[in-house]
Amino acid sequence: MLHDKLFIFDIETIPDTQAVKNLTDFDSENVDELRDELERYHLDVTGGKNGFPRQMFHKIVAISYVVCDIHRDSSGESYTLRDVRSGGSVDSSEKELVESFFKFMNAAKPRLVSYNGRGFDIPVLKYRAMKYGVQATALYKLGDKWN
Repeated sequence: MLHDKLFIFDIETIPDTQAVKNLTDFDSENVDELRDELERYHLDVTGGKNGFPRQMFHKIVAISYVVCDIHRDSSGESYTLRDVRSGGSVDSSEKELVESFFKFMNAAKPRLVSYNGRGFDIPVLKYRAMKYGVQATALYKLGDKWN
């Protein structure tokens, strides 16, 4: 697929402490205790190797990105910078961030560029889209790693 937009993005997350109550039946209102319980759970299921929460246990707090137009000619590709920003505002909910991300993605169908996107960012975005009932068509029609 020949894309006409380049979308370079990164998400920032925090542990989804509300999920801990459903996962482990640990009941507390203290965020630090909930984070500790989430880490204990992941250490337990990995045999003590990794306390970092799996993708489904992350809540998105920011999505930052660069958008460029892609131009092609006989010598290759060039890019025109169109936008550099973080989505939403300080008051945006996670649902609003996810909705606006997928609204752009589903309409523009850009070429994606990220660091560890396939291993972390994209799975987190898919899980959060499922949580909020947001259509994530664009991320289910990805090409191979180079397209």
